[in-house]
Amino acid sequence: MDPALSVNPYSRWVHDHPERLLPEPTPGDLARLRGLAGRPPRRVLVDLGCGSGQFLLGLGAGHPEDDCIGFELRYKRLVKSARKLERRHLTNVWLLRAEAERFGDYFQPASIDRAFVNFPDPWPKPRQWNKRLMNQHFILALERVLKPTGMLCLKTDHAGYFLHSLTLMHDRPGWRTADWSNDLHRRTRPMAGCPEAAVETEFEQLFRSKRKAVFAATFARSAD
Repeated sequence: MDPALSVNPYSRWVHDHPERLLPEPTPGDLARLRGLAGRPPRRVLVDLGCGSGQFLLGLGAGHPEDDCIGFELRYKRLVKSARKLERRHLTNVWLLRAEAERFGDYFQPASIDRAFVNFPDPWPKPRQWNKRLMNQHFILALERVLKPTGMLCLKTDHAGYFLHSLTLMHDRPGWRTADWSNDLHRRTRPMAGCPEAAVETEFEQLFRSKRKAVFAATFARSAD
């Protein structure tokens, strides 16, 4: 087989959207695209693992006054997201091909308003738990870049991951659980501190169609 035919075409197409998608991002690249110099501050909403972009694009469309930034590694998902946001002419949304675990490298201290973790890989087996995104190192990075009034918003379909996250955040000094739900779609009010959690992901729509419960929680910084 011709080696050229075995190359993932999305690994090439990921370079076709230089104003929306950074395939090899640096903090300076992101700041340049956002045009931070000389402009009024805006809220920063960060989607950590944005998949094919449905949630991220929903944020961007619903909050045009905010900067919405998504992290994703898979080429195909990134290209699909970039194409969608260009068709919708969303100029306040950017995509980074980078690990969600490294998100803290791209932001100044106390600069993020909302961080979203939607349906992360649950790594269900005990020997895999050290691979979970929600861990002490992740929270430490979040504490550096989140504003004092910032929030972490989590959604998952995995009960074990949900309990793991609640315990992790309960035991972490300087945080409080602002709200939680063991069946988000049966709620009649928004999640406290994070009404943006109402924007659905692709997975979430699938789970809703199958009447599968979605767990959700919002975590806030605390001075206590």
